[in-house]
Amino acid sequence: MLNNHSMPLVSIITPSYNQAAFIKQTIESVLRQDYPRIEHIVVDGASTDGTQAILRQYSQLGERFRYISEPDGGQSHAINKGLKMAKGEIIGWLNSDDTYFPQAVRKAVDSLLKHPDWSMVYGKGLHINEANKIMYKYPWVPFDRKKMFTHCIICQPTAFIRKSIFEEVGGVDEDLHFCMDYDLWLRISAKYPIGCIEDYLASSRLHDKCKSVTSLIDVGFPEIVKTSMRHFGTVANEWLLHFLKTYRDKGVFWFLDLFKFHRIFGSTPSLASSNRFADLWAPPYLRMHFHVDSSCPLHTLVIKGSYPPSMHPMHFHALVEGQQADMRVHTDADHVFTMEIPIQSNNPTCFVDVIASRQIVKEDPLPDQNKRTVSYLVDQILPLSEEEYSFYQHFLQGSNPLSEWIKQNRHPSPIL
Repeated sequence: MLNNHSMPLVSIITPSYNQAAFIKQTIESVLRQDYPRIEHIVVDGASTDGTQAILRQYSQLGERFRYISEPDGGQSHAINKGLKMAKGEIIGWLNSDDTYFPQAVRKAVDSLLKHPDWSMVYGKGLHINEANKIMYKYPWVPFDRKKMFTHCIICQPTAFIRKSIFEEVGGVDEDLHFCMDYDLWLRISAKYPIGCIEDYLASSRLHDKCKSVTSLIDVGFPEIVKTSMRHFGTVANEWLLHFLKTYRDKGVFWFLDLFKFHRIFGSTPSLASSNRFADLWAPPYLRMHFHVDSSCPLHTLVIKGSYPPSMHPMHFHALVEGQQADMRVHTDADHVFTMEIPIQSNNPTCFVDVIASRQIVKEDPLPDQNKRTVSYLVDQILPLSEEEYSFYQHFLQGSNPLSEWIKQNRHPSPIL
């Protein structure tokens, strides 16, 4: 039975899925806490690796431990399910491969009791590996929303949140699967003060199967960009520089697609329509229609494609609004080409045609369709503003020129 009922009940929520190798350590770190009023809620997503057997072993603890195991919509959904189940006034969020240090809960509760204006509190944290060896300290600084613009300064398992605040801001955003914690801290700090203490409260585990390792670039970075744009209206150079340097192998087109989607460089030109086929084959006469915002005129059209070796050599001609235009085409040994068509247009729309010198007849992959005449595959059609094209050029020059260009040309002003 719970005792010391004058002290606030703390609900620890653990989202779980196939973490049998670590979840016992997670649970034991909660059970070893010296704070008397804790309920631990594990929300498991129907694990198949032995996790459920481990959870059943702890179900005899009664009010101190509860779990459910059923299919869910991922980590964010599981946290919100746990929030609805929680009876406590204070919420701890401890993933199924992380652990608390001794007295972590007591220290967090004491700080919240001393500072009733704080919506939440966080402490210091360590990153550990699968063998519980310390890898490095999580960067800790006192809370400052300006610093949150450039880095996530809160080590997630060290955070303890008042349940009323957690519920008021709408819980965790279930559309996010990587930086849902970063988004949560920003939503809370927009309305309420966040406190911190210098004690080490938790360890965050990094291993080959954890999301922070497997999904950092393909899921994490796009979500960081999305979250930063949502809360600050722009993205810090620090985020861009880190990912552009560390994950340069994603390629310039991957980054430009992402930046266009989230309007990192503003309302830049966009492709409205084209007669490119659904399977990316282009007809001999490729027609493209672009939307152009007057604030970001169309400067250069970049097209990336390829053609079969049997059609070598291939020549192209470009028409802009029906007038012959200059173009630069670079083709490598594998018949992959990049085409650049300079365009100076302030018009709200722009039509560009590319005419190819060779063609073949191919079956249409769609059922009940006839054969069609095609010339080459088009992987990317990117209408670039002057700033985007400058980014493109500096990316191709290497990491150092690109970093210098970003530092000299991007001066983001976040909405704080």
